[in-house]
This record gives sequence, C-alpha cells and structure tokens, in this order.
Amino acid sequence: MFYQLIRVVCFVSSWRLVVTNANFQHNFEHFSVLQNNTANFSRGIRVLIERIQIEGSFVSYFLLRKHPADCVNEQLPINFDLPFMQLNKSGHSYVRGTGSSVLLAILCLRQLTDKDIVLKFSGDLRHIRTRRILVIHNRNLAQSTNSEIETFFRNCMQVKFLHVILVHRDFAETNIFHSFHQFPDLQLETRDLRATTPIYPNRLADVSKKKLRILVDQIEPTTMLYEIGDKLILEGYIGYFIKTFALRYNFQLWLPDEYESTKKHVISVEEIRQAARNDSIDVGASLSTPQKETNLHEYIYPVEFFQWVTMLPVEPQLETYYFFISIFPPTTLICIFVITWCLSVVYVVHLKLKCQNLRWNRSLILLVLMPWDLDLLRGLLNQSTAMRLNSATRRVIFILVFAFGGALNNFFSTKMVNWLTLPPHKKPIETFEDVTERNLQIQIADSDIAEIKFYRGETFWKNNAHIFKVVCMYDEFLENIRKMDTRYGYLIDTLTWPIVEQRQMYFKHPLFRFSESLYYTKGSLLSLPISENSMYKDLLSEFVLRSRESGLLDYWYKRTFYTMVSIGRFNLTDLSTNQIHEVLTLKEFEWVWIAYAVGVGLSGLVFMSELYWWYKS
Repeated sequence: MFYQLIRVVCFVSSWRLVVTNANFQHNFEHFSVLQNNTANFSRGIRVLIERIQIEGSFVSYFLLRKHPADCVNEQLPINFDLPFMQLNKSGHSYVRGTGSSVLLAILCLRQLTDKDIVLKFSGDLRHIRTRRILVIHNRNLAQSTNSEIETFFRNCMQVKFLHVILVHRDFAETNIFHSFHQFPDLQLETRDLRATTPIYPNRLADVSKKKLRILVDQIEPTTMLYEIGDKLILEGYIGYFIKTFALRYNFQLWLPDEYESTKKHVISVEEIRQAARNDSIDVGASLSTPQKETNLHEYIYPVEFFQWVTMLPVEPQLETYYFFISIFPPTTLICIFVITWCLSVVYVVHLKLKCQNLRWNRSLILLVLMPWDLDLLRGLLNQSTAMRLNSATRRVIFILVFAFGGALNNFFSTKMVNWLTLPPHKKPIETFEDVTERNLQIQIADSDIAEIKFYRGETFWKNNAHIFKVVCMYDEFLENIRKMDTRYGYLIDTLTWPIVEQRQMYFKHPLFRFSESLYYTKGSLLSLPISENSMYKDLLSEFVLRSRESGLLDYWYKRTFYTMVSIGRFNLTDLSTNQIHEVLTLKEFEWVWIAYAVGVGLSGLVFMSELYWWYKS
C-alpha cells in the first residue's frame, strides 16, 4: 500500500513537471518570437524613416502615444538620431511654439477607430497639420479591416491632415503601408515600400476638380461678381488671382449654397472672416488687415501694403478778377510806388537845380509830396516821351525808368498768360480743421467707423465726427464714389485711388485729388482670410509670392480698370464742367473800380485840403 502511494505521487509529480516544463518552453518560445518581431519592426521603421528623410529632410520628431507598448517597440524613440518631443495622451503642447516645425510627426495607437487620440494629435499639431505624419498601428495587417482603415483616414480628413501613412506591427515582413488621397473624395491606397514611388506624393499638385469654397466681398477693385445667363463670373484683380490659382491646381470655384443671396451686394469683411473661422468656406476672396486680429494664422502671406487717406474735390479755380489782387499784392504796390516816387523826386530836384530855382519853401514841400512828371510816367509805361536827355543824370534816370517799366510790363504779361493758361485754385485743404472751414463733408461707410477708431483712436473720431457723413450701406458708398459728387470728399485707400485717377484721365480736368495729409493710417498690410489650419494656406502663400515676383498681380490690377468699364461699373463720360473764360466782364473789374474810387476819393480830399489852405493863406 505504501509503495503504491509512492508510485502515484511520483507519477503526478512527473506529470506536473512535464506540463510545467512544456508551458515554460512554450512561453519562452513566444517571448523569443516577440523579441524578433520587435527587432524586425524597428529595422523596418528605420528603413522607412530613411526613405522619408531622403524625400524631404526634417530636423526633429514629434511622438504621441497612450502607452509605450503602443509603438510595438517600447524603446523605439531611443533609436531616433534626431531630437524628438514625446507626449502621452494626458500631455498638451503647442508643438510649433515649443520646437521646430520642420518635423516628422509619429502617432502610435492600438485602435484605428480611436477618434479621441486623433483629435488630441491634431490639437498638438496646430498650424502644422500639413506636415508628414507616420501612424503606427500595434496590430498585424491581417487583423485590420478595410472599414477600420477607412474610418481612421476619414478622421484624418476631418482634422485636415494632408500627408498621412499607416503602418502595422508586421510592416517589416509585409512592406505594406496605407495612405489616402482626398481629392476630390476619399480614396484609400495600399502601397508597397519596395516600389519607387514617393512615400508622400504631392497631394495638391492636381486636386481633380475639388470644390474650393469661396466668399466674395465685391468691393471694387478687389473682387466683383456679375452674371451672364446662369453663369457667375468672378472679376477684380484678387478675383483673377483666385481664378488663376484654381486653374493652376485644378480646383472648381464654388460659392456655398448658404451664401447664394450674397451675389447682389457687398459682403462685410467681418462676415467673410467668420465664415472662414467656422469652416464654411476655404478662402475669402477679399482683402482685410491681419493687424487687427490676435490670430495671424487666419491669413495667408500678405498680399498688399496700403494706406487709408481722403479723396478731396479739387479746389475751384479763382475768378479772373482775383488776378489783380494776386499779381499786385499790397507789398508789391508799395514797392512800385516807392521806387517811382524816388525816381520822380530825383528827376524834379535835378530840374530845379538845373534851373537854379530850388528854394526851401512851401512849393518844394508840395513838390516832394507829389513829384509826378507826365513824361516820366510815360516812360514807366514804355510809351513815347518828350524828355530831353541833355545830361548824364537824365540819361541814367531815363534808363532806370524804362528798365523798371519794361520789367513790370513783362512780369504782368507773363502772369496774365499763365493765369489764362492754367488758372490757379483756392488754397488747398491740408487739415481736418480746413474741412470744417470749407463746410465740406467726407463720406464714409458705416462699417469703416470701427477701422478709423482702430487706427486713429476714439479721441480722433469724437473730435472730427461732425465732418463725416456716414453712409449705412457699403453698396451706396461705392455708388457715390462712382458718381464723383464734388460736394463731398470720400474715404479711400491706395488700391482704389489709381482706378479713380485713371478714370479722370478721360476728363478735361480732374474733379478729385489724393490727399495724403488727411490720412487714417500711414500703412497697413492686407491679406486673404482663411481658416486657421487650412491645408491650402502654404500653397496660397507661395502662389502670392510667385504672382508678385512675376508681375502678374500688377498686370491683373491694371486690367481691372478696363474690366470695370466693360461690365458697366462706370463709364468714361466726362463728368467735369467746361469752364468758359469770358473776357473783360464787369465782375473782373470789380477791384479795379474799387481802386479807382479810392483814388478819386483821395484826390477829392487833397483838393479840399488845398482849397482850405488857399483860403487860410
């Protein structure tokens, strides 16, 4: 009995040892397989990253994972030969602000349908979502269904990732990776690393008629819409830029259905910015300044530099009768009188000395007060005279009188010709106080009041609000500029003024002038509004630079003037009034008659004084 019990115990012990040994052997072999798979995966990823680096260099890595094991090889980051930033799900960082944006982004995940980790990843990659992304899925290729892969890439499209590839745990053995092409719609791609095609092809080289959603402000000369039948045509020099951009990359311009009602009127810049922020449009066909915004990533590279100034009516021409006042101001008249008086005194004194009848008496005083000689005054007017030039003194006086008279006649004739050829105008308006004195008002659109307050301050607006006439609708404001009503000035920018100036070249004389002294901003930048993480931002910025460099923007701007004429925004009818010069009207002699009356009055006073003096004596 004892021996039988020992046999049973030995049998059970030996059975357990075999089972335990078998289990240990099985686990050991499985661990060995895991180690080999991890090493193979690391080698495969290293080869893939080397290929990516050759296609386009990067200087750092960004890695996001929930758990270290999600990357298959927990020590994967140690193999990176470049600086890297690593975050777990709980960490948050603005990667662009804390490191280089020239990076390769890596996401490790266990479930392809885990949308939260994708959203977290996109939040960290703000403003650099078009960078290349490598996604590591910690499952074998055979274990991933097409529906899961499609769901994952749709999540990538939702957060505006452009360049994404997906590899699996057994990538080293299969060399298979997935990517997607979203133009015009989602297309899954299964590709082999051993192929010679680029891992990250240029997805934006041809977008296959993808709809580019735009919203047009219709502010001249930037953008304009007009309809030909059922076709909507986009014009304006920024409109040409948008159309050429769409043609170059094979976009289809599209006005979203919710903005169909905007085809007939001007859209505010604020409405366009809001549409870009909520992703209702891809790009705003408008120019606005990023200087007012806190987030500069909502704009592409600056397109224009502009100023906001005032368009003032040209000062009216002076009436002809002002000629006598302007050519002979009081100072000039006094100088002419003094010179003539001196020459007359010298001439009369010389005559008295010659006749030896110079006496210091009352007659000499009267002679000094009124030394006018008729022959001498004729010489002053370059008329014939009976002066006897029988002495050197008389000859000198004669030469001085005739030279002085000739200079006056030449000066008068030249001024008269210049006046009749190019009549002078009233003193130009130089300050906002001058606008008040001239009883002139400056028209502005209601939406531009905020811009004036931003650039010149609240105090400026409070002090000068009375000189502005506010127009509620921007369409009405643009129409008033086209009418060119000279009763008003207009707020205008340096993009609109050249169009007005070119139009005035078809007038006999310009109606408005450009006033830099009445400014609202000395300079500001203009750019196209776009959504914050738009995948088209870099493409549009590069296209702006190339268009400026090649002169296309300047060409489109010059073309806009003729486009505005052709679509009926304005015509080339001469709006200036023809001012006919009437020769020698009574109005022109108004000041002459006044001067004559004053002279007659003074003569009468002198006569009465002499008469009184004669009776007294």
